[in-house]
Amino acid sequence: MDGSFSFLSATQSVLMNAILERRNRTLYVRVRKDDVISRSDGEEIMAALSDEFADNLDDDWEPTEYGRTVSALMAQFNAARIREWP
Repeated sequence: MDGSFSFLSATQSVLMNAILERRNRTLYVRVRKDDVISRSDGEEIMAALSDEFADNLDDDWEPTEYGRTVSALMAQFNAARIREWP
């Protein structure tokens, strides 16, 4: 899996980088530096996305509009992980 997130749309890639930079700066720097995302980095990315999603649920535990955007990003990233590491 490539570190530039070419499997995501441009908007999703920008969002991914923003989430990683805010939630796990060390991971963000490592992913930006490396050409390939390792399996363990992929797991850390999913953890960061999951935390972002969980922080964007409303009072009824439903995702906000932004939460739905993060959920779609998680789905795209997870699909790429499954293709890369079945």
